[in-house]
Amino acid sequence: MNRAQEKAVELLSEFGIDNIQDVDIRDLVYAKGIIFRESPLENYDGRIVYGKRGKALITVNSELKYEPRKRFTIAHELGHYMLGHNMKEVVHDNEASMEFYKSGSQETEANQFASELLIPTSIFLEYIEGEKFSPQLMHDLAGEFKTSVTSIVYKYLDYGSHPIVVFYSYNNKVKYWKKSADYKRWPKDMNNLPVPSCSVAEEWYKQRVQYKADDIQQIELNVWFNLCRAEENAWGYEYCLVSPKYNTVLSIVWEE
Repeated sequence: MNRAQEKAVELLSEFGIDNIQDVDIRDLVYAKGIIFRESPLENYDGRIVYGKRGKALITVNSELKYEPRKRFTIAHELGHYMLGHNMKEVVHDNEASMEFYKSGSQETEANQFASELLIPTSIFLEYIEGEKFSPQLMHDLAGEFKTSVTSIVYKYLDYGSHPIVVFYSYNNKVKYWKKSADYKRWPKDMNNLPVPSCSVAEEWYKQRVQYKADDIQQIELNVWFNLCRAEENAWGYEYCLVSPKYNTVLSIVWEE
């Protein structure tokens, strides 16, 4: 368990919280003596401003209507506070930092803190034990933990029993990828290149096609991965989490 996760566990332990699903994340902010408010923030989801003697103000964009995203934003800003990030500065967070985009070690830590706070690893492992991976499982877990499906996918990436790979795209360009430690294939080098032809992500960007969780699309794995000649016709599956507002796609790829 890393430093950010340990801080989240310590915070839950401090207030004797076993089931974070039953807690309003705002109450933890208030309990730490932090001022909290919701108001319009142009181009940002959240912000933390530090005052004197350890005081702080967390502001969340009042235009955020999706409550799971709002909860993660609050937890992310609380993570900055608990981890002592940039305590002499104003810290702004937007789509990139909130979606695990590689925007710096402090943003990564704040995301790790928020993930552990909202989706405690010990409880998460109980939920997925014996469960077969599927997009529907990710949606079901998001409902249980009252957080975004994206957050659940990244948690599963690190702790799930079935290897998966995720590709994050913005404005039809692949920005980064991440895979489970035991996934055997290696993605193509396509950072900052258009999403590959014949991918489900391409269907979104070109035709605005968005599939439901129970409508899984089969793809040729050579769309995303470097394959040897003997495996060039290997098949897998791709499911996309789409954010039309930000024009982002999180492609989840896996095999049987």
